[in-house]
Amino acid sequence: MIRSFTAVGALLLTLGGTVLIGNALADGSSDWRDYAWQTIAIADCAPEEDGSLLCPPFHEKWDWKRNQWVDITISIDLAAQTLSLRQQLTDSDKRDSDYVCVTTLVLDRDGENIVVHHQNWRMRAGQSRAADFSYSSARLAAAETVQIGSKQCRDGGQQDDDVYAAVLARMEELGTPPG
Repeated sequence: MIRSFTAVGALLLTLGGTVLIGNALADGSSDWRDYAWQTIAIADCAPEEDGSLLCPPFHEKWDWKRNQWVDITISIDLAAQTLSLRQQLTDSDKRDSDYVCVTTLVLDRDGENIVVHHQNWRMRAGQSRAADFSYSSARLAAAETVQIGSKQCRDGGQQDDDVYAAVLARMEELGTPPG
């Protein structure tokens, strides 16, 4: 009887672990904890003269009580299968420094990741910082939404890097390499 219980317990722990791991590697924003998310429909991105799509800008605070901002602009060139992303953080609070996590996900109709962008920057009081990123994916034409999330990363400079690595590994495993 004890052996049966032990075997059943081990099976349940194994299945439970599988469920937890599966949930930790789901597509979309469910992988990322404590982010404030906004969704942009690709249909809301405006066509430009060069044939690319310019998505509505993201402008949000990373700390709701302070003058600290995340700005993201995204353009998608479907012909070249590239997404260009500009990320700017502005810490206008002269007394507060933070680590700031910004994650951008491009998802298809089924909510599967096409492109994943993640940065964790140390922002010092009064600092402004910007960078441009480019991602390629043959699946960009299937993009339906862009999800952008940000948060103050109180655990430091590597917070959520493990989530990012797991999401990228899962994309590789599924044969949908990240952009």
